[in-house]
Amino acid sequence: MLKEHSSFIKQTIAAVDCFLILAAFGLAYRIVSPIKMLLPPLNYWVMVIGFTGFYLYFAWTRELFSLMHFNWMRNLARRTVMIFLSAGVLGAAILYLLPDSQSSRYLYGTFAALSFVFIGTEKLLMKNLIAFLRRKNRNLTPIIIFGRGRIAAQIAHAIDKHPEWGLRVIRKLDISISPNDFEEVLKNCYVEEIFFCIPRRLSKEGFSIDNYLLVCEEMGRPARVFINISGATSFAQWQYHKFMESPTLISHTVELDPDQMLFKRMFDVVGALWGLFLLVICYPWLAVIIKLSSSGPVFFKQIRVGKNGKRFVIYKFRSMAVDAEKRKKALQELNECDGAIFKMKEDPRVTAIGRFMRKFSLDELPQFINVLRGEMSLVGTRPPTVDEVAQYQKWHHRRISIRPGITGLWQVSGRNQISNFDEIVRLDLSYIDNWGIWLDVKIIFKTLLVLFRRGHAF
Repeated sequence: MLKEHSSFIKQTIAAVDCFLILAAFGLAYRIVSPIKMLLPPLNYWVMVIGFTGFYLYFAWTRELFSLMHFNWMRNLARRTVMIFLSAGVLGAAILYLLPDSQSSRYLYGTFAALSFVFIGTEKLLMKNLIAFLRRKNRNLTPIIIFGRGRIAAQIAHAIDKHPEWGLRVIRKLDISISPNDFEEVLKNCYVEEIFFCIPRRLSKEGFSIDNYLLVCEEMGRPARVFINISGATSFAQWQYHKFMESPTLISHTVELDPDQMLFKRMFDVVGALWGLFLLVICYPWLAVIIKLSSSGPVFFKQIRVGKNGKRFVIYKFRSMAVDAEKRKKALQELNECDGAIFKMKEDPRVTAIGRFMRKFSLDELPQFINVLRGEMSLVGTRPPTVDEVAQYQKWHHRRISIRPGITGLWQVSGRNQISNFDEIVRLDLSYIDNWGIWLDVKIIFKTLLVLFRRGHAF
């Protein structure tokens, strides 16, 4: 199935998409020009090239052009939407850098929407056409499944269930077949690829896949080896990466999508700059009130545990008495939360101005410094103290496998009502397992809504 890697096909589809984008711009210009005063089309070349460049980058990295790959149809609609949202946001950012004479919001919005409609329709038609042809036994790739056990059965069942993948199993070979007999099968069969499905544990001693792979190599037949090592873990994801010249598989429990990680960091930086703007405005007033209400510094600094155990200094406006940490041990029996976290509604260590700041989360404003420095994120899991981490059970540690955040899923899920630490961790793990940039946006809006309600009730 080397055709799935055809650069010519990818480049052809990319060229067709570029033509559709230009057609979308031409139609958008015709639609908007009678409504809004526009300059000649060539004045908007930066807009078109910028949007097209972002689209091509995201479409290439998300394999939107890999038409011959049997995974191309997987989450096609979702991938297409995310590609256009990503390209659209970055393209819109360019408009703010251009003079008014070279930008038009109405033109850009219509252009981006029509591009999505044109290319989305193209992908839908291509998907339906390919699925139709493959269900009619056209454009099929003959393969052999070599192996035994659950993984071989699962792959064979999945291929039978999804004819639109374009795969056709012509033979199923057990590991008991000798290398010589295996060679004879390949000589007498038209097969484009061999799927090796080898279980982690074999009852037959002395089995080695090497001889069979050598047969494939000498005969020039592609071999795809399914390493069932993923079955050793319950929910960790595995990805292929090269280390120097050696192939490796990486196991991780956090989605390592470089595009979304880039957007998350950009989102954090923009949000942190806005937060620091609020910090500058509020600092003079809060600093005076904090100093007048109790003795001690304006800021509270504490060592917290960040991503994968990395320690950093967190910054907050001081909302407690100076000796709060010393008095914590005496109040431990009044802890209202079960597990490795201390929570107390009527904490006597909190000052009067501290209660006001905590109600509106004003004490959290200095944490935007941590976000800008890359130690925290706007959305994540609560950064624990060193003492809390020392009390963690093994499964609790996965909550610090990502960068901690100012707000998070459990904070907007009724944090005052959650008194069980295990439940807090489950919410954090739910955030980690379902993370996406749009989930962050949703949590930010929920956080603002919670703060608005508190202010309305004040």
